[in-house]
Amino acid sequence: MKKSVLALLVVAVAAGGGLYFANMQAEDAIKQQLEQANQSYRDMAADGEMPEISLSYQDISANVLTSSYSISGLAVAMGEMGTVATADMVQMKGLQPQGLSDSGSVKISGIKAAAAVLQMLPPQTSAYLQGLALHGDYDYAYNDSGELMFNQQTRINDEFALNYSFSLAQMQQFWQFAKEISALPPEQQQALAADEAYVGQMLEKLATGALRNGAISIENNGFIERTLALMAEQGQTPDFATAQGLALANIAAIEQIPTDMKQSLSDFISKPEKLSLSFGFTEPLQFAKVQSGELAEHMVSPEAMIKFANVKLQAN
Repeated sequence: MKKSVLALLVVAVAAGGGLYFANMQAEDAIKQQLEQANQSYRDMAADGEMPEISLSYQDISANVLTSSYSISGLAVAMGEMGTVATADMVQMKGLQPQGLSDSGSVKISGIKAAAAVLQMLPPQTSAYLQGLALHGDYDYAYNDSGELMFNQQTRINDEFALNYSFSLAQMQQFWQFAKEISALPPEQQQALAADEAYVGQMLEKLATGALRNGAISIENNGFIERTLALMAEQGQTPDFATAQGLALANIAAIEQIPTDMKQSLSDFISKPEKLSLSFGFTEPLQFAKVQSGELAEHMVSPEAMIKFANVKLQAN
């Protein structure tokens, strides 16, 4: 009995040590990718292609069992300005340091403008921007039937959110191409990004796919009103009530928009809380047919496009 317990302890310690080693390797791989990204930025800056940008972080952790990774204290610096933006945490799940998994998610929390940016702005704008934090949630999933789904939510504090989701079909060729490219070393991927032939291949593979449906929504909890109030105070825009009146008048004057959609837009402008747009095709919209002009009859007017895509708009 004692020997069995001892054997189990040995196995547990060995497994724990193996997991620790695997996690360390994954963390090192992420650190190497960040350093390679910084080197690429330095090279492009030296060639005059972009400003000098660098990424730094406080800590990186990985858990290979759950395929989850996190980067805390991420900072973006730009040349002599120093740090221009920071993010409290970047959390990734299902992603691979080098490769493309069939599902994954990224969550970024606490993106803020740094002091180097804030001090360049007028005091009121600086104080306003200092109180804003951007958060983002992104996930995707691909299955063997060729369906690829994207979802994203971008939030500003608890005052504003932009959400979207799209479902694509027949994406087998594009996904296989993406997996092959993502398996290449980072420096080779960087070189391909500037290669016109590569871009052409990517677009060619994308054209074999199709768009099934999608949805976009915005949620406002005082952010629009607060932003317009600041801009009005600085003389950049009319006050909120005046801006509302102008927007309502413009919507009423647009003849191509169906009456029910006009009403939804008007309801949102009058009470800006939530606006949702959705669309879906009877048969997936093939990108190749859009590219060739085969679907031109459905694109001749806004009314035709709305009917073809079954577009719905709903407020609050």
